[in-house]
Amino acid sequence: MAKKKIEKIYEKLSDEYEIFAENDNEWEKNGLNSTDFKSLVSVMLSTMTHTKRVIRACNSLYEKATTPKEILDLSDDELTELIKPVAHYNRKTKHLKEMCQQLIDNQDGKVPRTEKKLLELQGVGRKCADILMNFNFGGDTIAVDTHVHRVLNRLGIVDTKTNEQTADEINELTPKKYKKHAHEWLIQHGMNICKSRKPNCEECIVSDLCDYYEKAS
Repeated sequence: MAKKKIEKIYEKLSDEYEIFAENDNEWEKNGLNSTDFKSLVSVMLSTMTHTKRVIRACNSLYEKATTPKEILDLSDDELTELIKPVAHYNRKTKHLKEMCQQLIDNQDGKVPRTEKKLLELQGVGRKCADILMNFNFGGDTIAVDTHVHRVLNRLGIVDTKTNEQTADEINELTPKKYKKHAHEWLIQHGMNICKSRKPNCEECIVSDLCDYYEKAS
C-alpha cells in the first residue's frame, strides 16, 4: 500500500518541481558543489543552518581554500572567522580540520566514493553521505533532512522519530526509477508548501494522499 502511495506522490511532485540541475538552485549557482570536496564541505557546514548563511560561509571559505591541505594551512581562528555564518562554527572548525587530515592520511586527499568510507569521516553523518552518494557519485540514495522527514511523516508514508529511521524506510519503499530525484522533489515541497509551523494544505498537490490533511479536515 505504501509503495503504491509513494509512487503516486512522486508522480505528482515530479510534475510540479524541477530538479536542481534545471532550476535556479542556489548551490549550483554559487558553485558549492562544483567539486567533490566542495560538496562534502558545503553539506557538512549546512547542518542546522539556513541556505543563505551556508552560501556566505562557503563563498568566504572557498576564496581562501579549496583543498584539504589549504584548509589545514589556515589557522583555527581564521577558519572559524570564515565559516562564522553557520551554526556551531567552533565545533565545525574542529571537525573540518580533523576531516581534512583524515582525507590526506587515508584517502590521498580525495573524497571517498563509498558511503561506508564517507561515514568514517569526522563530522559526516548519514544525510551528508547520502547527498554525496546521490549527487556526486551516481548512487541511488535518498538523503533525508528535517524537511523530507517532516513531509514523509505527515503524508503517512513513514511513522518515524529520526531522520535516519526515515532514510532507512524511504530508501526501501521507493522504486529505483524515483530514487535519483526524490530528495529534490520532497525537500522543495517541504520548504515551499509543507512548512513546519503552518503547512499550506490548500495549495498542496498531494493533499488527497496525505494523512495529516485528512485528519485536519
